[in-house]
Amino acid sequence: MTGSSESVRERIRALEGTGMRTFWDPEPVVWARTEGSHVWDAEGRPYLDLYAGFAVANIGYCHPRVTQAIRDQAGVMTHCPSAAPSELRAGLYERLAAIAPSALDRVLLAITGAMANETAVQLARAATGRSNVVTFSGTYPGRTVGALGYAGKHAYREPFGIAADAHFVPYPDPYRSPWAAGGDPVAVTLGLLEHALTDPASGVEPPACVLVEPIQGNGGVVVPPAGFLTGLRDLCDRTGTLLVFDEIQCGFGRSGRMWASEHEDVVPDLMTVGKGIGGGLPLAAVLGRSELMTTWEPDALTSTFLANALSAAAACAAIDVLCEEGLAERSGRLGASALARLRDGLAGNPNVGEVRGRGLFLGLEVVRERISREADPELAARARTALREKGVLVGRGGRYGNVLILAPPLVIDEDVLDSGLDTIVKVLGR
Repeated sequence: MTGSSESVRERIRALEGTGMRTFWDPEPVVWARTEGSHVWDAEGRPYLDLYAGFAVANIGYCHPRVTQAIRDQAGVMTHCPSAAPSELRAGLYERLAAIAPSALDRVLLAITGAMANETAVQLARAATGRSNVVTFSGTYPGRTVGALGYAGKHAYREPFGIAADAHFVPYPDPYRSPWAAGGDPVAVTLGLLEHALTDPASGVEPPACVLVEPIQGNGGVVVPPAGFLTGLRDLCDRTGTLLVFDEIQCGFGRSGRMWASEHEDVVPDLMTVGKGIGGGLPLAAVLGRSELMTTWEPDALTSTFLANALSAAAACAAIDVLCEEGLAERSGRLGASALARLRDGLAGNPNVGEVRGRGLFLGLEVVRERISREADPELAARARTALREKGVLVGRGGRYGNVLILAPPLVIDEDVLDSGLDTIVKVLGR
């Protein structure tokens, strides 16, 4: 059964609960087909997706090698319970271990990024015998009940009445520094964190872990200043706290390196990965040091579809594509060019306070005017709609909902990317 975009939206909204994002936008694009860097709607209109389906399509949509791997696997085995080993799972583990930092030599699978973050925190608690978690404002760990407890934005928890299950420290955002009196945001953030971890008057008992995104994604593509991750590593080592990196959105080649933490050459104790590694199918994982990853007794972690065969086959192919086609390096090259192109094109725009990013992970801070830096989420929303009407899809995030987020497929043709960036410059210049 097929229908127009309008009829599809009406059919879905007639039966779907209102919590889904299909109720967020009056006229969301009805996806009918995807390929490479493009999406087509029910009427056959093409859209350039500069957000890669929420930063998932790192190797592009329907990559031929991934599609073939899924087809081949579907004719052999689609479901394998997590209690049953398979050659496919062994191959997936070997590929993940090969691209992980060398110290992270064990794998536990998850279905979603939120599940991976929950698993990492549970592991940290089991390994340390501690319960507290420290994380940062703007953190987005996912929206399951457990993960929402670590969400660094109150609006994520409020609709569900979920109390915070973590202590929050301001993220060192160079553009929106919380330190009105000035000062080095890294030094001040690490000083606050050290106070929380070591001062008995802080009210924070020794935590199990510090959970952090090396580049904040939904927080607005916030790239912390150099020295932040190094300082975190040192502080965690001195206080016996485990360091957990959430690389679900900023990893898998997105930042111009395989992992965003490689820009400071810092290795965490545990690392969560997801989104792009599944090649378009749901898959996530926790990578960690052996002494931590062997803490639990058998059957402590399980889920019916935890080792889904189709997702594993897609992930194996996706990892091969990323490595063999050098897509992390390509992301770094194209990202540097895109950042320069946007900064040059928007240099005189009073409503763009900052253009930032690393690799093909870019954020445009939309403001009412540059001097006050007052966020303008309404203008950001209008710009996003105007771009969609011109056939370009971008994301929107940030603490105030005022940051336009670009995370295009790493395989995007350079001339196609440039055309999309030029459209963004024109729309924001109105």
